[in-house]
Amino acid sequence: MVPDYLALLAIVGVLTYYTVAWIKAGRDPARGIQVTLYEPPRNLSPAMLRYVWKQSFDDRAFWAGVLSLASKGLATIESSDKGTVLRAVEASPTGVIVPKEEQAVLEQLRGRYRGKTIRMQLSMLDAETANAAWNMGKELRRAALGKWFRQNRSYVIAGMILSLIAIFASANPRSFDQWGALILGLAVMGPAVFYLAFLCLRIRDLVRAGRAGVPGFVLRRAILLLVLLVPCLMGILLGIVVIDFNFGWLVLGVTAVLLVVNLLFAYLMKAPTAEGRKLLDEIEGFRHFLRSVEKLPMDRADSPESNSTVYERYLPYAVALEVEQTWCDRFVALASTIHEQEFANTHTFYLGMWDGKPIEIVLAPLEQKFVYRRGP
Repeated sequence: MVPDYLALLAIVGVLTYYTVAWIKAGRDPARGIQVTLYEPPRNLSPAMLRYVWKQSFDDRAFWAGVLSLASKGLATIESSDKGTVLRAVEASPTGVIVPKEEQAVLEQLRGRYRGKTIRMQLSMLDAETANAAWNMGKELRRAALGKWFRQNRSYVIAGMILSLIAIFASANPRSFDQWGALILGLAVMGPAVFYLAFLCLRIRDLVRAGRAGVPGFVLRRAILLLVLLVPCLMGILLGIVVIDFNFGWLVLGVTAVLLVVNLLFAYLMKAPTAEGRKLLDEIEGFRHFLRSVEKLPMDRADSPESNSTVYERYLPYAVALEVEQTWCDRFVALASTIHEQEFANTHTFYLGMWDGKPIEIVLAPLEQKFVYRRGP
């Protein structure tokens, strides 16, 4: 085992590398002037706006894309006690622009899965739904990476290799058994820490869901999280025992610190391009409109909208940008007071989101009967 100060130098060396790499490639460009926008920036899809905004693909991006297909009349969402089902519309409207990320889902509905349905499971464990989400994510990555933002994975991979060298140098294994123990400890601890970080995000969603008053969903998701959480905790515990028993607390401390450092910089090294920074400013301007809805788009002189379909068209964007409840509340309030005749036969309902998925009925417009119902 190397002296204590060399173990400390190993940590300092990795931190120095990541700091320099972040300054060189990971720092975000300065924000520009944000102006309220009444239309989706650059006519991008809801899923694409969220992908650029979060610099990652998640289930909310997928569901925003699904809602966008429904709002265009290309698919229907039906709910029952058995679950929520997405179906392609046989006689779909013509002349509708469908971006590639949404086309990936639509092709699955109409092509290889013709005559079948994609069941939208809240857990996203359904094979058909997972495949549709994978195809959408692949199209988003292909279009956005390098254009709107960079992940700088080469810097992160180099940092991980440097971290492994630092850990092995700190442990200084002298026998075949020690080499095996160190490799085993890292092999089970490393992935467990990374997966635990993602599970913590789901736990955060679970807490929010509990506060929103959806106990049935919370109970089911709590059971699922517990099933996934146990292997992660067991992997971390096994790694701790193996490394501490064979090399002591110093090497264990170096390993723990470097795992956290790599996890942190894997996130920090993502950075928007100069053009992506402009798009992010536009996204914030559009979010401001969706949050405030100070003036309906149909009230503006230059507005292309002339009926209540503006609500359904923008709802997927509100879901993607996490302002769906405000959009619903404010829009419905304005619609009921300003456009009483136009909205006379509409039905309004509460819109709740849990873990990025629609939960409640929100609106049944007179023209389209566009309805979202509670999931299973």
